Amino acid sequence: MTSPQPLAIVTLLPSQRRDRIVDFLRRHGAVTLQQLAQALDASVSTLRRDLDVLEADGVLDRTHGGALLRQQHYSTFEPDPVAAAELSPREKRAIGYAAAAELQPGQSVVFDSGSTVMEVARAVLERRIPLVAVTNDLAIAQLLGSSPQIRVHVLGGMLRAGSNTLMGDEVLTGARHIRADVLLMGAHAVTDGVLSETDPEVAAVKRALMQAAHTKRLLVDASKFRPRAFMTICTLAEFDAVITDSGIPAAELDALGKAGLQVTQVSVA
Repeated sequence: MTSPQPLAIVTLLPSQRRDRIVDFLRRHGAVTLQQLAQALDASVSTLRRDLDVLEADGVLDRTHGGALLRQQHYSTFEPDPVAAAELSPREKRAIGYAAAAELQPGQSVVFDSGSTVMEVARAVLERRIPLVAVTNDLAIAQLLGSSPQIRVHVLGGMLRAGSNTLMGDEVLTGARHIRADVLLMGAHAVTDGVLSETDPEVAAVKRALMQAAHTKRLLVDASKFRPRAFMTICTLAEFDAVITDSGIPAAELDALGKAGLQVTQVSVA
């Protein structure tokens, strides 16, 4: 009986590897270099070159640490939550710290769902300040609820498939009964002064949260200044402040200033 032969290591041609990258993006909408390196068994430097080629071909848009699919249907395609959370992690962390630093003890704060707002929640715990928190994100609620100094109100509703976000009429009704001090909100895309989302229910909840707070702060890393998504939320002019990172395009930064918004830019080492 002959012994089994070891499996041969298959080395993909550059064109084959790029086809795999495109397939991954079509399934997930967003991708990080680390995810690609694991999935394709390729070096990060090689994958960076692949992403540069695909960006030049108009297939994707590069972000710090990854890429986003660039297609017509991307406006209605929501990236996988894990992939979205791992995009621009250092920028999101810095934005989270900056947003948490502006909160005052005893304030009531609405925490929108999403990976950037989650970073604010983590930073708030580190600050150890008392707050009244309102959120429709179960993961954020659980994190904030671990502090005895934070009273957490969860806007009940139906759990959205594949996420920690509660949606539906119950959330909208609950938001109408709230008048908090501060809203911390993220967005899928900011385009020509308009915020947008891929999903109508997500956009509806964000619009309701906009009415639930006196001061409204938008938290978006530079990669969020990109083509418009399917559903409009509101305009930038409806916010009081924007916290973003130093990678924001100069034209976008100028537009924020002209809109009269207080702009905070965080630096990422």
